[in-house]
Amino acid sequence: MVNQNIIKAKINHIERGLQRLKGKKQITPAQLKNSADLQDIVLHNLQLTIQGCIDIASHIISDQGWTVPDTLAGLFDILGEHKVISKDLDSRLKKMVGFRNIIIHEYGTIDMDKVYKILTHDIKDIRLFLKQICLYAKI
Repeated sequence: MVNQNIIKAKINHIERGLQRLKGKKQITPAQLKNSADLQDIVLHNLQLTIQGCIDIASHIISDQGWTVPDTLAGLFDILGEHKVISKDLDSRLKKMVGFRNIIIHEYGTIDMDKVYKILTHDIKDIRLFLKQICLYAKI
């Protein structure tokens, strides 16, 4: 059984980041491209929310005694295999992990058009992840 208190704390952390991002959804792509401050706020909160999803996945896998994957993206494969999350969501979250790695490890230039798409569209996948986790953990 997963520790609901740990999951709830992680969800609250993710929700704070999502709230910060929600306040930036009204910006235009040009505003994002031209403002280092906006870029920092958006990238930092994307990083935190994606990391929170990774932390939740890792916690569930550890608590359940499932095989730990070799990669962070593989965490979502394991959750998908055990029907904690849908397979479709699994593949989208793996892409988010790749994006998180770009932010953290500064693999080249960050494409602000892609950041804008994540901010205005793909962020819903994190909310869907939280919903599916709450169902699984009975929160």
